Amino acid sequence: MKIAIPVFGARVSPRFDCAPNLLFFTVEDGKVLDRGEVVLSYLSPYQRLERVRELGIQALICGGIDGYSTHALQDHKVQVISWVAGEAEEAIKHFLKGDLKSGSFLYSRCRGKRHRNRKAKF
Repeated sequence: MKIAIPVFGARVSPRFDCAPNLLFFTVEDGKVLDRGEVVLSYLSPYQRLERVRELGIQALICGGIDGYSTHALQDHKVQVISWVAGEAEEAIKHFLKGDLKSGSFLYSRCRGKRHRNRKAKF
């Protein structure tokens, strides 16, 4: 199976149509066998959809995505998991565990602990 994540740096890009790069992973039996990255910054929204199809992507993990793109991908049997925020590596780990859902907010443990330990000052 091939999974793709549009990224901005190391994070899931907030918008599919604005992501400068696309990470893609080949997975089998819950393990990443191969990974790659392609540049999207020079592609139009339609060309981005074509590139995803050319790569043989079967699941797309992304932030925001418009309805047209979602339906176009789903029409080509691409599973779309949208409105995901956080680190791309965390997203792929959760996907492989089977617990990634649309609307997931993923943060590393150290970042989460730092925020939990803060106390409000009034």
